[in-house]
Amino acid sequence: MTTLQATTASNHPTVDPDVVEAIEAIIDDYDFYGSFHSLTIGVVEPDQEDADPYLELYGYVAFEVTKPIFDEDGSVVDRTEYCTEEFLERLAPHLEEQLVVETVGFEKCRFPLLAGQWVAWPDGTLTYNSFDHAPENPSEESATETLDAPSESSA
Repeated sequence: MTTLQATTASNHPTVDPDVVEAIEAIIDDYDFYGSFHSLTIGVVEPDQEDADPYLELYGYVAFEVTKPIFDEDGSVVDRTEYCTEEFLERLAPHLEEQLVVETVGFEKCRFPLLAGQWVAWPDGTLTYNSFDHAPENPSEESATETLDAPSESSA
């Protein structure tokens, strides 16, 4: 059995100092873990007075957010998977600029490689982009136009 080896990192979007507790409460509702490691995620509040707090997110796992399910004793008994979009939707309104999270990974240098980019905008817009592992073959005509024909601007 192979193990996915992944790395995740993000930009450091600034957040309003008045929403730090709200962001930390949202983060606490989710789990960010992998086979051997977990993500480091939280709000960093710089020591300088003129610096805004910012969100940091990084680690040696894929960016796959889960939500813990607790029993009556408060112990985690299971996890709800595929909560990444829900997490980002809740987080987005508290950001002052877009959050960009990128993950790359592999299993024993085998195809397909994992690569994904989530972007959460403060207005709530979310986008996700990844490698296309089954690209369409362009027609000969469009390939010729794209590769061989001079563009109008270069003629």
